[in-house]
Amino acid sequence: MIACSLAGGAISDHLSKTFGKRKGRCGIAVFALGLAAILLILGSRAESARLASVVLAGGAGALYLAQSSFWSVTADIAAGSSGSVSGFMNMGAQLGGALTASLTPAIAARYGWDTSFFVAAALAAAGAIAWLFVDPERTLAATQKFIGVTDNIER
Repeated sequence: MIACSLAGGAISDHLSKTFGKRKGRCGIAVFALGLAAILLILGSRAESARLASVVLAGGAGALYLAQSSFWSVTADIAAGSSGSVSGFMNMGAQLGGALTASLTPAIAARYGWDTSFFVAAALAAAGAIAWLFVDPERTLAATQKFIGVTDNIER
C-alpha cells in the first residue's frame, strides 16, 4: 500500500505536468479504481487462498494508486475551502469504511462471498465511471457562478 500510494502520487504529478490535471489526476483514479474492480473479481474466483490473497492485495494496492488523486483534486476544486472539503471527503470515506465492515459479511452470509466481492467490484467500477466526470480545473467558485449562487467561497 505504501509503494502504491507513493507511486500513484508520482505518476499523477508526472501525468498532470505532461498532459494536464484532468488526465493526470482523474486518469489515474479511473485506471486504479477500474483495476481494483477487475482484481476483486479475479481474486474472488481464484482457486487457492494463497492466490486469492495476492490478487486481492493487488486490488487494495490499486486503490492506493488513486489516493493522491482524491486529495489533490479536493485541493484543486475547493480552492480557499480545501480544509472543509477535505474534511467532508474524509468523513464520507470513513462512513463508507464503517458501512463496509458490517455490510460485507452480511452480504456474504446471505448471498455468499463471491457476491460480496462482486458488490465491491461494482462500487469500484462505479467510482471509476464517476471520475470520468470530475474536472479538477473547475473550482467550487466557478460552479457557484455557473448555477447562480452569489456567495463566493474563495474569499
